[in-house]
Order: sequence, then C-alpha cells, then structure tokens
Amino acid sequence: MEKGNKLVRALILRGPGTNCDMETGYAFKLAGANVEYIFIDTLLRNRAKLLDSKILAIPGGFTYGDDLGAGTVMAARLNIIEDELKEFVDKGNLIIGICNGFQILVKLGLLPGFEDRSITLTLNPEAFFRDQWLNLSVNSNRCVFTRGIKQLYLPMANAEGRFVVRAPSVMEKLEEENHIVVRYKLDDPTHSDGHIAGICDKTGRIFGLMPHPERNLFPHSSPDWQDGRVGGEGLMIFKNAVEYFN
Repeated sequence: MEKGNKLVRALILRGPGTNCDMETGYAFKLAGANVEYIFIDTLLRNRAKLLDSKILAIPGGFTYGDDLGAGTVMAARLNIIEDELKEFVDKGNLIIGICNGFQILVKLGLLPGFEDRSITLTLNPEAFFRDQWLNLSVNSNRCVFTRGIKQLYLPMANAEGRFVVRAPSVMEKLEEENHIVVRYKLDDPTHSDGHIAGICDKTGRIFGLMPHPERNLFPHSSPDWQDGRVGGEGLMIFKNAVEYFN
C-alpha cells in the first residue's frame, strides 16, 4: 500500500438511478479527498480512471430502476471490469458501497458469501420501503472504514435491505472471521439475519452497509439535534478512508 499521499483521489460511481452521489462525494471532500465523479459508461471505456484512484465509492439510489432486483444490472455491468477491480483491490485500495452500493457489491461477488450464493439482500418485511433513523453497533476490529467507531446513528432508506444468510455455516464464518461490521442495535425494521446492516471482506478494505453515513455529517444532521443529540459521526467513516493513505 502506498502511503503519504497528500491528495487521495476518491472516485464516485454514477449510473442511471443513482441519487446519493453528490452527498457521498461531499462527504469525501469534507474528509480531505480529491473527488471525481464518473458515469458507469465512462468508466467502462476508460478503465485507467479506476486504477488512478485510491477509493471507489458506489453510492445509494435505484440503479437501472432496480427492475431486475436491487443492484443486479449495475453489478452485471461492473463485472465487465472484474480484472481491473481485482487489481484495484490487490494494490491496497478501498471500496465502499452504501445502500444500493452494498447490494451491488454483494451481487458483484466482492463481499464474502456470494461465491456460493449463500448471502443476499432482499425485500424488507411486507415489501415496504423504510426510511428512518436507527441506532447501530459497530465492530471495528477488521474494517478500515470503522476504526475507532463503536456506534452510529444513521438513516436507512431502502426497500431491499434485508440481509439473508442461507446457510448456518456461513453465518458462523462471518462471525468468527469478523466480517460483520455494523448491526442494528435496537429495533431492526429489516428483520435481517443476525441484525446485520454492514459487512466487510477479509482484507477489511471492502465495506458495504445499508444505512447512509453521508446523511449524518454535521452536529445538526441528527433529527434530534434540538433535543441535544449531537450528530456528525457518519463523517468519521469517510475520514478513516482518507487517513488510511496518509
């Protein structure tokens, strides 16, 4: 891993239906990164853009309308540059997928469990779109993005956020190898297996989570700020990513 970069380039991926790209880019700018936005078609034509960056961020939204399932089409398109993505990761770089980005990372096979189709993200109970703020517990033992973070208060906004593990042995592996990074702390509106809200790969450098850290960047971001609840802890996720290279 190359250290000492004064300007860490964060590449923010866009596609049809992406709607959290500006917020995610702004979060990385606040964290001190040099941000570049890139549309999926441009990336597929100019793959060097990926390898010239240190961080790849796949924001939330409803790419390609989620018509074939959340993140399915975007994952299939990114699979075209599978070799470049592997090289990007092998060079010690970081990838974060938020909400729809998490769904894309799972279906792309960059997070553990998908190789045998033993994990997925599927419809919430009663197929409801849920939009609410949640208390989350964080295991920071492995993941670069969550170092020093013990808990988060972030909003979820999804219809397919239920994390499902199809084999008990896979859940045991996720637990034992510290892949589970974020859990719903109290009420889990998605009824996810293990109350899982975010996981990382074996390197700790690929991170996917359903709630939105880019929506809690300032002390007044919390909906309860007038009652004394100070927000802004979502920014630490982006700072950890940038500081990893310095």
